[in-house]
Amino acid sequence: MSFDSSSRNYLNSSDHRTGSDLEYFAGKFGGTRFERALDIACAAGHFAQAVNADTKIVCDMSLNMLKTAGDAFGLDISAVSAAEFLPFAEASFDFAGCRIAMHHFRSPCMFMGEVFRVLKEGGIFVLIDSVVDEGDEHMNRLELVRDETHRKSHTADHIIAMAECEGFEVKDFALFHKRHNFSEWADRLNPSAQLRERIESEFLSLPEDYKQKYRMETENGRVVSYTDKKGFFIFMKP
Repeated sequence: MSFDSSSRNYLNSSDHRTGSDLEYFAGKFGGTRFERALDIACAAGHFAQAVNADTKIVCDMSLNMLKTAGDAFGLDISAVSAAEFLPFAEASFDFAGCRIAMHHFRSPCMFMGEVFRVLKEGGIFVLIDSVVDEGDEHMNRLELVRDETHRKSHTADHIIAMAECEGFEVKDFALFHKRHNFSEWADRLNPSAQLRERIESEFLSLPEDYKQKYRMETENGRVVSYTDKKGFFIFMKP
């Protein structure tokens, strides 16, 4: 199970190709053109493609993800890099983005510090990621069963606090509910049959109140879909 071997799945993923977050981004920044934009942990490149910029640079830990993104969208420059150690000079970009990825990072605070470092004064940082309610440990556990690289989905308040601690100003926040096709989501990382069965079993074993909380839909004893929350954050480097 690896991102290198599943890069085409991410390119074709409905969770990544579309979404209310991308529509919201277009509404906020559709009329803005940036000079140099950076997409961090870019996966197959859908977010970078949505950004209007003279130069687009993408980075990811997966070489095959970068190749897939470059082939699909003709992106300018790519770099294999961890989000916590960006290989760029200070004040290099007027836009930085990261979509549906921070829950993989070992140190979100280091990541945000690096984004702050590489942004110019007045630069915009758009962060989109899964968020959980205070006290909800089920979603992180479910994600970890499916994907061993999952670290933690945070509360929206915690994400804002981390960003402010690194020096960012909060300019906007929006919350979206995202419905996931369960089979597509569970199969995206090409799990073994045994793991695939365990992922579904964990959902079916949830307490009833969490099945309702996640708007879980079933048919003939199989999971059809579930819904989680995505936070959309706009930060600025003052």
